[in-house]
Amino acid sequence: MAQDRTITGKITSSDDGSPLPGVNVQIKGTSRGTNSDADGTYRLTNVPANAKLIYSFIGFSTQEIDAGNRSTINVTLQIDATNLSEVVVVGYGTQSKKTITGAVSSVDGASIANKPVQSFDQALQGRAAGVNIITPNGVLNNAPVIRVRGVSSINGSSSPLIVIDGLPINSNDNVSAGGFTVNNPLGDINPSDIESLEILKDASATAIYGSRAAAGVILITTKKGKEGRVQVTYDGWIGVTSPFRLFDMLDAQQFMDYKNLAARNANLPDQFFPSYNADGSLVNTDWYDVVYRTGTAHNHNLSVNGGTKDTKYAFSVGYTDQEGMLKKNSFSRMTGRMNISHQLNKAIKLGANITLANSNNQAPNTGTTGAFSTGGLGRLPLVLAPNVAPRNPDGSYNINRAGNNMGLGNNLIGPGGYYNPLPDLELSRFTSENNHLIGNIFADVNLFKGLSFRTSYGIDNTTVEDIDFRNSIHGEGGTAGGQAFNIFTNIKQWNWQNYFTYDLQLGKNNASIVAGNEVQKYTINRWGGARQGLSDPFFTSYQGNFTSNQPPSGNFQSQNGLISYFARLDYNFDQKYLLTFNFRRDGYSAYAKGSKYGNFPGGSIGWRISEENFWKNSIGKIVNEFKIRASLGRVGNASISDFGSLSLFNSGLYGTVPTFFFAQAGNPALQWETSTSSDIGIAFGLFGDRITGELTYYNKNVTDLVLPEPQAPSRGIPNNFILTNIGSMVNKGIELGLTSTNIQRGKFNWTTSFNLSTLKNEVTALANNNADILANTGGLESSNIVRVNESIGSIYVIRTDGVNPANGRRIFINAAGDRVQYDHSAPAASRWTYVDKDGNAPAISGTDRVVVGAALPKWYGGLDNTFKYGNLELGIFFQYSGGNVIYNGTKAGLRDQRPWNNEVGVLNHWKQAGDVTDVPRPVLNDNISNGSANPISANVEKGDFLRARNIMLAYTFRNDLLRKANLSSIRVYAQVQNAFTITGYTGADPEISTNRNSNTAPGVDRNSVPQARTFTAGLSLNF
Repeated sequence: MAQDRTITGKITSSDDGSPLPGVNVQIKGTSRGTNSDADGTYRLTNVPANAKLIYSFIGFSTQEIDAGNRSTINVTLQIDATNLSEVVVVGYGTQSKKTITGAVSSVDGASIANKPVQSFDQALQGRAAGVNIITPNGVLNNAPVIRVRGVSSINGSSSPLIVIDGLPINSNDNVSAGGFTVNNPLGDINPSDIESLEILKDASATAIYGSRAAAGVILITTKKGKEGRVQVTYDGWIGVTSPFRLFDMLDAQQFMDYKNLAARNANLPDQFFPSYNADGSLVNTDWYDVVYRTGTAHNHNLSVNGGTKDTKYAFSVGYTDQEGMLKKNSFSRMTGRMNISHQLNKAIKLGANITLANSNNQAPNTGTTGAFSTGGLGRLPLVLAPNVAPRNPDGSYNINRAGNNMGLGNNLIGPGGYYNPLPDLELSRFTSENNHLIGNIFADVNLFKGLSFRTSYGIDNTTVEDIDFRNSIHGEGGTAGGQAFNIFTNIKQWNWQNYFTYDLQLGKNNASIVAGNEVQKYTINRWGGARQGLSDPFFTSYQGNFTSNQPPSGNFQSQNGLISYFARLDYNFDQKYLLTFNFRRDGYSAYAKGSKYGNFPGGSIGWRISEENFWKNSIGKIVNEFKIRASLGRVGNASISDFGSLSLFNSGLYGTVPTFFFAQAGNPALQWETSTSSDIGIAFGLFGDRITGELTYYNKNVTDLVLPEPQAPSRGIPNNFILTNIGSMVNKGIELGLTSTNIQRGKFNWTTSFNLSTLKNEVTALANNNADILANTGGLESSNIVRVNESIGSIYVIRTDGVNPANGRRIFINAAGDRVQYDHSAPAASRWTYVDKDGNAPAISGTDRVVVGAALPKWYGGLDNTFKYGNLELGIFFQYSGGNVIYNGTKAGLRDQRPWNNEVGVLNHWKQAGDVTDVPRPVLNDNISNGSANPISANVEKGDFLRARNIMLAYTFRNDLLRKANLSSIRVYAQVQNAFTITGYTGADPEISTNRNSNTAPGVDRNSVPQARTFTAGLSLNF
């Protein structure tokens, strides 16, 4: 009877008591076994007497249990933290986390899934040490600014290489070429498809990617199939989004009172008068209500995962439709992913990873692509007069058709050139649509024990259609009688990798060798058309009837190629003494003959002191893991255009005669910008890995920066410069990452993850005898400078010393250190006077500017706390940053004394002698005292902030009733994104980048759309 015994039971997780499907249950010493079902139950027949049963499952510690004479055995598997973190993905392979010696940060895909964002990089903010991510503004799918260990170039890219399932992809945010709509190709990747992310930071880890790795590498691993019964998962959420931290603007009465006072102070009569609605009430327009809204969003993902011993698969489809807080700003995406692998025989395994996405971006002119645009929706609510209505009493638009600007109402003057936003919102159309295919197919061949070969061919193909239709009534297309621009972009990139991996173990010696070759080609073809003069307002597209066809718009084509050879040696002795060496040789088509190839080595060593007997016998029970490591290496940055090293002629017309003209002076000696990095750090585990962490010091020296070297005009060189490898700068700092299980008692569990990074950037060499480089915002305002011995893009402004209590004039400090004051109401010749001595003073100008602070944050990081009680879970994630200053150019506009609206803070202006205030006496048309004419230190503010990036509350239901409905669990959750921000910054948001991905002009806030706050509620079903 004992031989015919059947054992049944249920297997659950120690973490939350949830059932575990797919657990392998095997009779020790035999091949007989079974797997647990979706509800965690199992049934094992023909169990011998006194058998031992082995329970094993990925991510959990294996248990061996004596069956005895029992017929029911329930098992609780313990999460194996060591096993979960055992392997990390690196370039062209994996490495043990315990023995890795490079600097690699890992982020679990679950921490970024289900967040109300458009792209995974937005959800990555604050979650990895050494990685600083800034969301430039609140426009949907605007590409974040990603910096790994600081800025890596001046004129080149400082964005990391993105690799998905081994395939490097094109991640530039310049795929869109028309209109005002932003387009981030990383938004085509569904965050719910991501299993994990690894960020390679030091030269040892990144050297295997060579010339593409100076700004770091982000490796994305998507979800793969697992052996066991099919698991189907649905996750969906709905939400609402709205702006927060909007400015408190003057209402109609305040505006008229204040601006008329400014007019009288300028010795002018009153200029601003009330308008009335049909019911006799005062027109009091809140322009925020005209351009902003409460947007709605919903997101859905369905995945199927399963497989047999030989074939494993993971399929998913996703759909998201998000309305932004700005009217006519939306983002939608449909994705499909297929990951499949099949063991053809003992030697050959085949597989494919394929993603197809269609995304639609829509946005009016938000000012994102032009900070000073007179139609930018980030600016118009701050400028337009509140005593003017957006519509006339008859319902028509309140516009001056002849001048193509906003109607005045009863005012005598207005903000000239600014548009009424309604016609553009209602009649114009700006979209950018992507069709994006990312995929690779591979074959793994086991040649003999320890030696395998992989060949992988991948493509990253994107087509983009940009539609820019500008109505004929008013706005951007008003003067031309309507305009239409259609641009089509076709980007193709293929990549072929072939490499061998040899794993060898001889006694206590363990080695892994990777060697291979990679070839890649990138092509871009873009063409477009332009038309203007709409024949009839009925037409709303390029295909309509226009009176004039314009020269082609956006035409461009280019290509580049890369051929590479790479190798890695990973060696350890007894898992104590560690060595890794990476090498890559890249050949790139953009460089001239003789300079096409570059070598990029990187190595690291480590010592796991905690494996030594003296350590184990002393403090090993307290500090169970302690590793020291150091690395040194060199990587590159291909920072020139595809033909940047060549001398080029362009074609053109001389009248009607075809001709050529000298367009670019080449430099055959141009080579890669080079980043040489050194690291030293420790990794540790305390109290049985209850607390784990890493502490690292890094120094990244960037040399051979490509800059324009000025040439004498007499040489006849186009633009009077030749690109030269001449600049250099350094980034250095400290990174700390900690994870801890603070409380684990009964059903209650509290875990914390914390990271802190510091950064000191310093420019050490520039072209033209270290001449300064001035960077501008919107082509009009220069508040940043690149200067030797300063942080790149430092804030560069004229110093001020408050407002003179005696007369209400702004006090400036000139280059000589003299205090001078400005009075716009005085005759032009005597507006500038000295404060501390008699007489007129020279006018303040750009030459009086000084560096007042670094625009790059000096410290940043994140703090994530998760509290669990039974099936209830609360997650609170904070992001923080600081040590930098921001040029609040928006503040200059909010206090500008031209016929613009102002924020209520101006009511605290100087009124009489003795008043102490930071707001000067208002004088109509004064744009100097506020800092519009020249950037001033009065508008420079600290950028420190602490943000509640995400707060999430969830509950998981698991019971017999659900199992009868073939559901293993139901999870409901609610969350808020950008719950609140603690900061002393008075602008819309301290996390801002008006100049988006610019290396030379960071830390500027100029007429930017603020961030949004989003509330969502979601549901997850596991079948």
